[in-house]
Amino acid sequence: MIIKQIIVVEGKSDTIKLKNIFGIDNVETIETNGLSLNNYTLELIKKINETRGVIIFTDPDGPGSRIRDKINSYLDNDCINAFIDKKNLVNTKKIGIAEANEEDIKYALKNLLKFKNKITKNISWQDYLNYEIYKKENRIKIAKIFNWDESINAKKLFKWINLIDINIDKLKKIIGE
Repeated sequence: MIIKQIIVVEGKSDTIKLKNIFGIDNVETIETNGLSLNNYTLELIKKINETRGVIIFTDPDGPGSRIRDKINSYLDNDCINAFIDKKNLVNTKKIGIAEANEEDIKYALKNLLKFKNKITKNISWQDYLNYEIYKKENRIKIAKIFNWDESINAKKLFKWINLIDINIDKLKKIIGE
């Protein structure tokens, strides 16, 4: 499997893991060096995104989420995101792409989410509250479907569901209404 886009990862161990799975010549990465992500790297990611596209594939932890948010914001959400479920990670001491198994990484890179570059209100805040989508048990159900961190907060969930262009009927099915 050759991946056409450049994958944005946090560090060298993530790059090594992806190259071991897909082959040295079949995957290219940009490393953010964790939270040390600087303007030069952001600008590089932006330029590459305009020509080849990028997939943001950060660790499913707090720093990974902050890095993902920073890149998405810098690119006006005009990029692709891959998510890995931290519950499936092999090493419980460290939560990262490098610790994930091959099957989960391939699944994440086959089930990509394209955020829209502008938030549209497919789901109003009122519907979000009325259907109790904000409740923890419903956030967990939705997060599982998209391989998002199950501890996603209500505000971020509202933003992300409007960025992926899902409607209220699909959400009601997911939460079992």
